[in-house]
Amino acid sequence: MASFSTIRSAIKTTLADNISGLRVYDTIDDMINVPACVVVPNSIDFNEAMARGTDKYDFDVLVVVSRADSRSGQNQLDSFINGSGSNSIRQAIFQNSTLGQSDTSAVVTTMSDYGGTYAVNGVESIGARLGVTVYTKGSS
Repeated sequence: MASFSTIRSAIKTTLADNISGLRVYDTIDDMINVPACVVVPNSIDFNEAMARGTDKYDFDVLVVVSRADSRSGQNQLDSFINGSGSNSIRQAIFQNSTLGQSDTSAVVTTMSDYGGTYAVNGVESIGARLGVTVYTKGSS
């Protein structure tokens, strides 16, 4: 069974090791340099399977890019939220679904809030949220 902090860190490591040029944060830091993504905890279900056989962790991966030129910013954002490609967060998780952990399986399930405006270091950025679900062996 992987712990909450281990899973959050493993998502960060998986993305940082597989997508060049994307800064990945597993905590909400005071200073974030774009393009970046932040792994944000959403919920935990300790009863996904009977007798704590499986725990389910849901995270949002907030992806933000520069808004200086909206067309190039959206093109860059698209490359991170696409289902495949060298910058695809979904593909990086799909190809490394164990996140380097035992008894763990991760999948990108959703994309939402595309084109949302986010203030990063006092500068407007655009972004989107990817939903990541992680299943791991529970403990009693």
